[in-house]
Amino acid sequence: MIAPMPRPPDDWCVAIDGPAASGKTEIGSAIARGFGWRLFDTGILYRALAWHALRSNVDPADRAAVSRMLPAADLRLREPSDPDGIELEVGVGAANATPHLRDDDVEAAVSLIAAQPDVRAYLIPIQHDAAARGGLVVVGRDIGTVVIPAAPIKLFLTASPEVRARRRAAQHADEPRNSVQVFESNARRDEHDMTRTEAPLVPARDAVQIDTTDLTLRQSIDSALTIVDQAIADHAIAASQARLAI
Repeated sequence: MIAPMPRPPDDWCVAIDGPAASGKTEIGSAIARGFGWRLFDTGILYRALAWHALRSNVDPADRAAVSRMLPAADLRLREPSDPDGIELEVGVGAANATPHLRDDDVEAAVSLIAAQPDVRAYLIPIQHDAAARGGLVVVGRDIGTVVIPAAPIKLFLTASPEVRARRRAAQHADEPRNSVQVFESNARRDEHDMTRTEAPLVPARDAVQIDTTDLTLRQSIDSALTIVDQAIADHAIAASQARLAI
């Protein structure tokens, strides 16, 4: 009889970084469901601020105006509204921002918001507090490098720009978008994220990189789970050896 794989400690977090449509959310969801954990896509915080700025008539490119908006933004992470859901949601004060996070105007504004040092300084403590509770798969663009650099498992996902554009276009099949439009939008976002001076999109030095270009979603998930399982097994062996050495 094959012994079951050990579970990770409850205070662990898995950090997943990568550009848009590289598979972060799908792979993160699979890992989280496997352990009964929550999925925290940190992008919801930046999107919530972008939505709040737009509804408050604040220009997302006006750094001074955005900075003045932050103290009263009152961002709050929420448990999933769906009883079977695993993804944390976000509110701005009493308002639930979650249904608006993929609106076109929010999509266009979020990179402008995310590149601002004051915004990142405001949001990092919120992310740290969530990660400190453990039991999370945390997804973003600077998780392994800035948010939780001590995470025991770090993955960096990537895929070719063309494949990512096709994936993102398929996600919006009910909207008048095509892969060329999405490719151009992704390219602008990638350039912005990778060249910004504040926490650019780069792999952590100890992150395991997975190129999902030629992988199916199932293959990508299996690759990630293999890495996670190995890290858990290595931890269990090290802990057992440490107990024996006492």
